[in-house]
This record gives sequence, C-alpha cells and structure tokens, in this order.
Amino acid sequence: MPIKSEQLKNKKIAPNPYTQIFIKDFSNENKLITIRFLPFQTLFEYVTEVKKLPAVVFRPKNNQNWKTYFKEKEMGVEQGIQELLEHLKTGHYRSPHFGLGKNHIGDFVDWASTDLRKPFLHYLHKYKGKGDPRISRALINLLKVKEGDTILDPFVGSGAFIADAPTMGINSVGIEILNIGKMIAEVKCNLGINIGYLRESIIKLFEYIDETLLKQDIKYELMELREKIRKNTAENSAYKRIEPHLEKIFFLKKAIDKIKNDAIKKFLLILLSQQIVEYSEKSRAWDIVSSFQSYVEDRYLVLYSTQKLAERLDVNLVGSKVKIIKGDSTNMSMLEENSIDGILTSPPYFDALDYIGNNKISILILGLDEDLAWESTKNFYEAKHRDEIQHDTLPLFVSDKYFSIELLKSSLNLIKLLQKSRRIYKAKVVENYLKMMKLSFEECYRVLKKNKYYLMVISKCHSWIINGKEETIETSPILADLGRSVGFKVVDVIEHGLSKADKGKIGVEDIVVFQK
Repeated sequence: MPIKSEQLKNKKIAPNPYTQIFIKDFSNENKLITIRFLPFQTLFEYVTEVKKLPAVVFRPKNNQNWKTYFKEKEMGVEQGIQELLEHLKTGHYRSPHFGLGKNHIGDFVDWASTDLRKPFLHYLHKYKGKGDPRISRALINLLKVKEGDTILDPFVGSGAFIADAPTMGINSVGIEILNIGKMIAEVKCNLGINIGYLRESIIKLFEYIDETLLKQDIKYELMELREKIRKNTAENSAYKRIEPHLEKIFFLKKAIDKIKNDAIKKFLLILLSQQIVEYSEKSRAWDIVSSFQSYVEDRYLVLYSTQKLAERLDVNLVGSKVKIIKGDSTNMSMLEENSIDGILTSPPYFDALDYIGNNKISILILGLDEDLAWESTKNFYEAKHRDEIQHDTLPLFVSDKYFSIELLKSSLNLIKLLQKSRRIYKAKVVENYLKMMKLSFEECYRVLKKNKYYLMVISKCHSWIINGKEETIETSPILADLGRSVGFKVVDVIEHGLSKADKGKIGVEDIVVFQK
C-alpha cells in the first residue's frame, strides 16, 4: 500500500515530491518497504521533452506578432510540465505510443534513453574535447561537497563539468585561456538568466530583423570582415561555405551588439556562433537568419522549461555564484590558498585536439582574434605563455621556474621514446605539456583545502607513431605521477568508456581521484 513519508517514524524520506513509498506486511510482523523516486536530475532531463508536444512544436496561428507567438509557446511548455509531473506521479506505467502521432508526454519520456536527452544548456555550442555532461553531476557528487561550497575547474573549456553546479547550490570557478571557451562557459552556466528580459530582447531582435534585414549600408565593414576571414583561413573550404552567408551573419552580429544587457548579448552571440560553425562545416542552402531564429527559439524554450520546472521543485538557480576567469591554471594567483572545496577537470590531452580550428571563423566574426595568437593550442604549452600579467604574479616568474622543472622518470621515458623515434618536435610538445601540467598541479594543490579531492578525467592511453608504427602508450599513470610529485595522494582510479563524438586519439578515460 502507498504511504506518505510522515507515516514513517523518525525517518526523513521523500527527497522530492515525486517519491512513492510502499509497505507490504508479512505475517511475522516484518514489513517490506519499497521506495520509488526520481532524482531532480532525471526530472530536468525529462522536461526537455515538453518541447516535442504539439502545443509547443506547431506554429501558432498566422498573423500574430512575436510577443503573442512566444506567449503561446510558453503556455504550451507550462501545460507540458504539468502533464509531465502528473504522468510521473500516476501514469508512469502507461504503454507509450510508438510511431507518428505522439501527443502525450509519456510517449516521449517512457521509452527514450537518457543518452538522447539534452538537459540545461549543455549542448548549445560545439567545442572540441567538451567534457561529457552526463558525468558532470556524478563528478561533483564524488567530490563530497555540500551546498555553499566552491569547486574549481582549472581547464574549464566550454564549462561542461561545472554547468550543473548552480542546480546543486554549489559555487564554481572556471579558468579558461580561450575567449571563445570562456564565453560559451559563461552562457552555459547561467541557467538563472532573467527570462523576462531575455524574452523581451529576443522579441525586439526578431522585430528588428523583420523590419531592417539587408536595408542597412554595411558594405565597407562587411568587406573588411570578409578580407580578415579570407586571410586567416587561406580561403579554405570552411571559408567557401560560409562566404555566401557573411552579409546576413554580419547583420545579425551588429543587431545583437546593440543589446545593452551583457548576459543576454553573450547568450545570443554564442547561439549565432553555433550557427556559424554549422554553416562553415557543411554546405547549407537554408537561410541562416531563419536558422538562427529557430535555434534561438529552441534554446529559449529549453531555458524557460528549466526555470519553470525549477520553480515547481523549489530549486534556486540563482543562489550560487559562477565565475569564469580568463587565465592560466599554472598561475591562479587570483585564488587564495586553501580556498577551494573540490577540483574537477578534463585537461588537454597532450597533442590530441586542436581547440581552435573548428571555431576559427566564429572567433574572427565575434572579434575574439586574441585566441588566434598562438595559431594552435599546442603552442600554449610553451614557456613564453606562462606569465600572467592580468593578475598578481607569483613570487617567482612562472616562465623562469619552467626551465628548472624536474620531470619524473615516467615523463622522461615518454619524451626519450619520442626522441629516439626522431619525433623531435612531438617530443618537445610533450615535454612542454608535462611541465605545464606539473605547474598546474602545484597551483591546484595550493588552492585546494586539506583532505579535499581533485578529480581529473584523462585519457587512459594515447597513440603516437613510433618508428613508423602506431603505438598505444598508457599515459594516465604519467599524469598521476605528476600529481603525486606535488603532494597529492592517488586514492582511486575509475575507468569509464568514452562517449564523446570527437574521440580523436582517445578511446577510454580514467577518472583519477587525488586527495590533498
């Protein structure tokens, strides 16, 4: 029989309103208690399905303005959320309808794997080496942090590992060297953005597009932009694909730049950037303005449904702080010693990925040209990039310290192996990378509180051409050794199968658990 949690003496069960407790009595006075519950994370995954319901999918009646258009879409979302929560309480065992004609929320949530769902803003922009968002919450839980604590990602990238922190009441800090990564992370982690202001800004933007598209004289500025992109791409295939759309892209960029609210401006610029990436990767005949508007609508409805569900669950999306800092994890002097309650990250993998290439045209259009200063992120491992002028310097310039670093035997063996196979440049890249990682480990050790944890998600193995043949080398222990060398203990190594689409040279990952 189902009971309420208050009927259980001295027990606090019901972690959320969608918990069900059942008791079965046995003749010997024993009882079997069964608890069925849905974690909040699952509910936030499910809520993305409401966008597929007819009330949200189908365009409202013609001849309506954008304000009415969005209002009807929002009403469809709210109806869908109500239907979802009622279904999960009472009709979860209903047989779902397969094929065409789905019109009930159960047709979407009762059969699809969670691998197909995209909660929050995790997937709003492509980014090489993006951490798997499906393990981000698990990693935060492994840190054993509590509400109000502060976690750090020293290689935050596009923010995948800390994006869930606001939903858990946890403060977070991310360090990122690339402006494009920093900007994506800021948008992805801002789930509490003022939805009313966002809606108003989107409506004004769409109205402006309807009224003035291609009516402005932007020929000179457009010519300058086209020439800049042409020079930086050497007129490659990406340039040829994006060139026909540049005039409309530039119009959209200038329209977004007029928005005064910085958070909303970044949100829309990142959505435009994603469209630029899509159109530069594949030839597309679709109108990029319409594609951009559809994408903005989709991401807005994701945010709207997330915030509305959070209200129903009493989850505060603005109660914690997120700070993304443009900087270098080998010099985090902006952070005090023993100030961080947990660290989690997925650092660059030796030379496996180029984090700039597929975003190059977006970087140029958004005016983030500084990201192209070293042409490849591999060059950032070099000592000349180790000085941080934006923050107070450490007692000894890091670049001076760089040349005196003594690497461990496991690191030196790998470098010598590459040198013997005449991979001199590759050996130097790896040497610079390992020195950079050791400095980063030292800084992470400095800022982490005693007995707290540092979780590092890294490739278990790495493939290089050695003496003309591809050879797979176990690299996870090499980085674990670097962590030990600065004082960390390795308390566990958890292997998991990689689920990223852009595997590159990486097949299986280790989660190395360090403790200070």
